[in-house]
Amino acid sequence: MKTKMKSEKRMFLSFALNFIFTIFEFVGGILTGSIALLSDSVHDFGDSISIGVAIFLERKSKQKPDFKYTYGYYRFSLLGGLISSLILIVGSTIIVYKAIERIINPEPLIRPELLIWFAIIGVVVNGLAAYNASRGKSINEKIISLHLLEDVFGWIALLIAAIFINLYNISILDVILSLLFSVYIVFHVFRNLKSILEVFLEKAPKKPSIKEIKNNILENSAIKDVHHIHFWSLEGSIPIITLHIVLGKNNSPKEINEIQNDIYKKLHNLGIDHATIQVEFVGMDCLGNECDDIDLSSN
Repeated sequence: MKTKMKSEKRMFLSFALNFIFTIFEFVGGILTGSIALLSDSVHDFGDSISIGVAIFLERKSKQKPDFKYTYGYYRFSLLGGLISSLILIVGSTIIVYKAIERIINPEPLIRPELLIWFAIIGVVVNGLAAYNASRGKSINEKIISLHLLEDVFGWIALLIAAIFINLYNISILDVILSLLFSVYIVFHVFRNLKSILEVFLEKAPKKPSIKEIKNNILENSAIKDVHHIHFWSLEGSIPIITLHIVLGKNNSPKEINEIQNDIYKKLHNLGIDHATIQVEFVGMDCLGNECDDIDLSSN
C-alpha cells in the first residue's frame, strides 16, 4: 500500500510541476514574444493531460472488471491518449500558423533577455520533475519520465537559441525552433494516433504472429487442427486470443484438460495470458459462423 501511495504522490508531483510550468511558459511566451516558448507550452499542456490521465488510470486500473466493463478499465487509457493527441494537434496548428505569420512579417522579440531566464528555469524545473518520475517503477511513471526528459532537452535547445538571439539579434531562431518543436510534436502525435486507432480497430498485435501461435500449439500431436483464431489487444500491451482446437475422438476428459493446460503454457511463453479455447472433435461441425482458417501467407 505504501508503494502505491508513493507512486501516486510522485506522479501527482510531476503533474503539478508540469501544469504550473505550462502556465508559466504561456505567460513567458506573451511577455517575451517568443513563439518557441508558446510552442513548448502547448507541448507541456499535452504532457499535463497525459500525466493527469496516467494518475487517474493508476487508480482505475486497480478496479476489477464488472458487468459494465467485463474486460476491466484498461482501454480508458486509449481515450485519454486520444484526447491529449487532439489537443496537441490543434495547439500545434495554431503555433505553426503564428510562426509562418512571423516569417512573413518578422518581428523582434519584445524582451529577449527574459527568454534566457525562462529557459534556465525550464531546464531546472523539468529536470527535477524528470528525476522525480524516474524514481518510480510503474510503467506509467517510466513513460512520464521519458516525456519529461524530452522536455529537458527541448529547454536546453531553447536556452542555446536564447543566448544566440541575445548575442547576435537573430530573432528568426525563435521561429525556427518553434516550427521544429511543432513538427516534433505532430510527428509523435500521429504515430500515437496510429497505434490508438489500430487497437480500437482490433488489429492483431505484431508479435507474436498468428503463424507462430498456431505452429506452437500444433507441436502437440494430440491437436489435429487450430482454426477460428481471433487475436487482438485490450489497450496496446495486453493481448487477448480466442481459438478453436480439434482433437481426436478418443481423448479422455483428463487428457483434454492436460492439452488445454499445455496450450495455456505455450501462450503464456509467447506473452499471452488471456485466452479462450474452444475444444472440438474430428468429424464435428465447427461451432461458429466464421470458421474459415486465416490466410497466413502474409503473416
